[in-house]
Parts: sequence; structure tokens; C-alpha cells
Amino acid sequence: MDEVLIIGAGPVGLSLAVDLTSRGIPVVVFEQDQQIVKEIRASTFHAATMEKMEEWGVLDAVLARGHRVDHLQFWDRRERKIVGDFDYSAIAADTKFPFRLQCPQHVYAETLLERLQREPLATIHFGHEFLSSREGRSGIEAKFETSRGVRSYSGRLLCGADGANSALRRSLGLSFDGMTYEDRFLLIGTDLDLSRYYPGMASVSYIFDPDEWVITLQLNELLRIVFQVADGQDGEVELSDDNIRRRVWKFIGEEIDFPILHKSIYRVHQRVADTFRVGRCLLLGDAAHINNPASGMGMNSGILDAHCLGEKISEYLTYERDEALDGYSTLRRSYALDKIRGYTRQRYQDLSAADVETRQLRNQQYEAISRDPQRARDFLLRAAMLEHRI
Repeated sequence: MDEVLIIGAGPVGLSLAVDLTSRGIPVVVFEQDQQIVKEIRASTFHAATMEKMEEWGVLDAVLARGHRVDHLQFWDRRERKIVGDFDYSAIAADTKFPFRLQCPQHVYAETLLERLQREPLATIHFGHEFLSSREGRSGIEAKFETSRGVRSYSGRLLCGADGANSALRRSLGLSFDGMTYEDRFLLIGTDLDLSRYYPGMASVSYIFDPDEWVITLQLNELLRIVFQVADGQDGEVELSDDNIRRRVWKFIGEEIDFPILHKSIYRVHQRVADTFRVGRCLLLGDAAHINNPASGMGMNSGILDAHCLGEKISEYLTYERDEALDGYSTLRRSYALDKIRGYTRQRYQDLSAADVETRQLRNQQYEAISRDPQRARDFLLRAAMLEHRI
């Protein structure tokens, strides 16, 4: 009955489990899939998140399998030139991790799972789909569909890290207000070397273009390229190998053979739940808030949710301070609305700015910021989710 129940064994749910067990709090984690999902999803880790990973003792294992990014670049595709080059060394005095790390989220999740499987305070159940919950005076009971029928578990709190389609959030009757972008993201994986076509291109680059913006992210053994899919374009056609090759050829300016190692297409949303707490139920990560992924802040903000929630649950259990849980909801919801939403929306608008005057002003601003040491530092601190150190 003293356990904290966690729905979702993704990077956010497992982060919460590691944080709580490191504080001596037992957890039970439930995942509806049979194993960690390995499809390509998020891959960016910012300095703020790496600081928490170091606290949990899992950073070295992830660094060993990730790709370090020392420069963050912004390009104008039509002019084929860099309009902003930000060297992460500008924040070396602010954090032990003045870089960005690119590593598939499943690698991070597997690292946490290995840690938890050695942890006597943690129990992990795969193949458990959340059905419902019932709150009592001293705890909460949750029911799950399993291969052996419906199973019930009891704990002090129930935490939903079960993604954007969160079954827990829906069961609580919470709204998920916001908007869905007209554009979609076409993500491909390949082994192309873009430096041949864009000399000096950094491992992470955002390429501005009003007709078809592009984002490139270099991982250890894979280059991820994200293309804009405009409203009205047929998703099935856009996912065809012929279309992908045409897009890449147009982007690099040469028709060459290259492997398509992964391809997917997805919609982009900007939404936040009414509250992150209802009684003994709490939401975190995509279950609580989602944003466009153009700045790599979705998974990171979820991991930071986990660290904050772990701290507040510890306070709640140790001192019986119910207001600690309200404090989590208020603090992290405010951060999602005031910090993440505004920053990611601006970066997205910069990608697709259409009229000539707006594009010229945008380019001038990026060039000016990147050349000014103080403004460049402030820009990178925001990008690294360390804006509180400005």
C-alpha cells in the first residue's frame, strides 16, 4: 500500500521510478506493451536533463551511446547559408554539460530499466493496460487488463506517464486544450553525410524555408532528417520511397542512391491538461502537456516533470503535506504554458516564416544574437532549458 503506482514505462515514467526509488520510495510501474518500444521517437537531451541524469547515476551509460553536439546552427535554405551558429562552450561556466546529446529515447529508457531491475524497491509489469482507478481515504486502487485477466493493485498515489493519449487523463475527465498544427512532420533515417552538400553543417541544424523547412539531427549511427509535410499533402504518398528520395535529392541538390533506414509521419500538437493533479492521481510528460518537437523539449520537459514530482511526492509522504502535490501541478503546468509553449512556438514560426521582410528580419536577428557573447549565452541557456540561470 505504500508504493507509488506509475503508468507508462517510457523515458518519463521510468525517470520518475528511478527518482522515487533513489529517495527510498517503492514503486510499481505498468506498461501496456510487452517491452520497451524501440521505434524512432525523441532523441534530444538538453543540459538541464543531463544534470538530473547525473543525479540518478545513469548519465555515463547514455553518454557512451549518444552523439555529442557542440554547435547549434540555423540555416537559410534558399540562400544556402548559416544565419546563426551557436557554440555551446558559451555556457561552460553555467553547467557541467555545455552541449546537446542526441541519443534515441529507447536507449535512455533501457538504461533506466536495467537500473530498476536491480532495484529492490521497484517492480515492473509489462503487458498491463490501464482500465480504471478508485480512490480511497488512504490510497488508490488501479485496475489493469493483462493476459491473465483484470488485475488490481493498490498504492498511495497513481502517476500517469502514459503519453499524449493518456488513459488516466481521459478517465479523470480532464480536457487537453490547445491546437493541432496544419503541418505534419515526415521523419526519415539514413546514413547520408550532409557536410558534402552543406559545408560546415553542425550535427543539429534547423534549415529555414517558407515552402519546405528541414531539421537535421545526427545520432551515432544514423542521420535523422525531418521534412515539413504541408496541410493537404497525402500522408501515404509522402511516405513512399520515391517521394522521400525526391525530397532528399532536392534538399542536397544531387540525385544519389542512399538507404532509407526509417520513415514515419506524425501530427504535431500544442496542448496542456486542465490540471496535473486530481486527488491521488498525477500527470506528467506527454500525458500532461505536449508541444511541437522543433526544439527537442518534449521528452526533456517530461523528465524534468519526473524530477520535480519525485521531490514533491517525497515531501508529501514524509511530512504529510498535501499541498506539495498541488505545488507540483501549479509549478510544472505554469512552466509548460509560460516557458515551453512560447519558446517552441517561436522556433516553429522561425522555420516557416513566409514573407521576404519577415525572413530577412529573422536572419538578421539570429546573426546578431549569435555574434554577441552575452546574447548567445542567454539564447543557449534557454535552448538548454536552463533559462533560470540567465
